[in-house]
Formats: sequence, structure tokens, C-alpha cells
Amino acid sequence: MIIETDLGTVTIKPEVFNEIVYRAALESYGTVDIGKGGLLNKLASVLQKPQEKGVEVIEEDNKVTVNLYIYMEYGLPLKRVAANAQENVYHRIKEALGDVDVTVNVKVVGIKI
Repeated sequence: MIIETDLGTVTIKPEVFNEIVYRAALESYGTVDIGKGGLLNKLASVLQKPQEKGVEVIEEDNKVTVNLYIYMEYGLPLKRVAANAQENVYHRIKEALGDVDVTVNVKVVGIKI
């Protein structure tokens, strides 16, 4: 990701961006794990770093779209958990990158006890 500032250009590696999203999501209320559901995705996630397995970042024309796949804790309200993860990731990205157009999509792929 490339960000233009008054002082010049800042380049952020995708790994750093994924790490910001991963940590913000795991710190959110009710989020237990991150990763896509399904057997093939679980097998593929063994080869991936933890911060890459449930985070998709799409960057286009100074707009960032984050697709986040989470597992939530059993017994908690789905809407509240998803909204909390969405808000937490959104605010962390805004805090780190400044004035960037951000959209965060949260997909709950499972429930864990």
C-alpha cells in the first residue's frame, strides 16, 4: 500500500497491514479465532502465517477493502460480535494510516465453545 503525505510517500508492506488487522480482530469482543471455514481452507491455513489465514485486503485507488473471516464465541450475540470486530479493525486502520477510505466486511464462519 502506498500513501501520499505532505512530506512524501510511505509504502506499507501487505504483511504489516495484515498484522494490524489480525491483532485488532483478535482483541475484539467475542472473536475467538480467525480463518476461513471449510476443509480445504483449513488444510491450506496450515501453510500460512496466522495473520494471513483469515484476512483479505484489497487495495484500489486509495481505497482499502478488508474481508475478515472470524470464529465467534458460543453464546454471544452474533450482530454485536461482528459489529465490534468491524469497528475495532476500522479504527485501527484509520489510526495507523490516517485519511484512507476503508471498508471492513466481517464474515462469521463458525462458532467455538
